[in-house]
Amino acid sequence: MVATVLDELLETLDVRLHAFAVLHVGRGYRLLFDPVDAVVIHYVLAGSGVLRAGDSTPEPFEPHSILIVPPRQLQSLSSSTDSLQDVLPSESSTLLADGLLKFIAGPPGEGEILTVCGTISATYRGAFGLFDHLAGPLVENIAGVERLRDVFDSLFAELADPGIGTRALTEALMKQGLILLLRQHLIQRGIDSPLFAVLRDHRLSRAVAAILARPGARQSRDELAQIAGMSPSSFSQRFSETFGQTPMEFVVRARLHHAAHLLATTDLPVKVVAASVGYASRRHFSRAFREAYNTDPKTYRSLKAVSSEPAPPAALRPASETPV
Repeated sequence: MVATVLDELLETLDVRLHAFAVLHVGRGYRLLFDPVDAVVIHYVLAGSGVLRAGDSTPEPFEPHSILIVPPRQLQSLSSSTDSLQDVLPSESSTLLADGLLKFIAGPPGEGEILTVCGTISATYRGAFGLFDHLAGPLVENIAGVERLRDVFDSLFAELADPGIGTRALTEALMKQGLILLLRQHLIQRGIDSPLFAVLRDHRLSRAVAAILARPGARQSRDELAQIAGMSPSSFSQRFSETFGQTPMEFVVRARLHHAAHLLATTDLPVKVVAASVGYASRRHFSRAFREAYNTDPKTYRSLKAVSSEPAPPAALRPASETPV
């Protein structure tokens, strides 16, 4: 059951890269980052050190580690816990190419940390985030997982020498890497991991899979409760406790995300898009879409004419487009 639901969820996983940077942190220095409204992922190319994020216990890391930091957490990277000189990104940035930045804290030398990092959003059809239940940083060493390591090495190589299709390729590589990471995480930690909170209650996971598989279908709270095998009131309460939103709010987010994808990738009339995601009225659809994306469907389509990927809803966007 767990594997089946996870497969269904991963089919709807949307990954969006917002910014990338290369980090150099010398021995005796600490690079500090302000909180951002997006998940931050570091891939450690060289060096060992310590990640601090929010109020969590400092997490040690080694080369070929992946560091995942939840949104809105102050974070820092350093080579040790000794007395350190703090450096802010604004004091140490250099533009490399195509928007890729380099941040340098301290002179290069023995013990230097080298990472590539980026801000991302990773959601299941826009309804909820892959890392929504992650309260603190997650550190995974993938040195022994050659396939996964190759994906992140390829991602860094593409960013270092960008060309036609770099954005599409890097987002595809990031999605591949996250899925392989989830696979390893499930094997090592099972569904007790916060990344698999939705799978712990099989009743809720059945309802979630039904919503994401057919976001435009007519779905009521009572019908979803029936799929889950629960009473409507118990289902609503449990769902809200788990996802921080009501079942119907979840449905609306999934529908609008699918609508954004259709607007960005097809020439279907707005009225047809609205109907395909469950809205009988174009006016009601446009109002709901504007509330989620801060623009009307027609304008959104024109802005996304050069992109095949929908932007995340306003609540999932980074507060700034400045790379971390």
